[in-house]
Amino acid sequence: MTEFGDRVEAAFASIETRAGDPVEIGLVLGSGLGGIADRIEAPVEIPYAEIAGMARSTAPGHAGRLVLGRLFGRASR
Repeated sequence: MTEFGDRVEAAFASIETRAGDPVEIGLVLGSGLGGIADRIEAPVEIPYAEIAGMARSTAPGHAGRLVLGRLFGRASR
């Protein structure tokens, strides 16, 4: 596997152990959309610093976390 592939696998493993159910959909929320993450039901929050290879968020107001759960009845974990 390539170095990039190894990093992706490590990040996936960091998430998979905490995710529970398989992910059905994913959303990447930009500035001003963090409130959507607050609407996720039964959230599992993983700080980026705890995901292998992810950098800490340094942008003001950015939570720097991956949030898994259910949104509008669909599983994101």
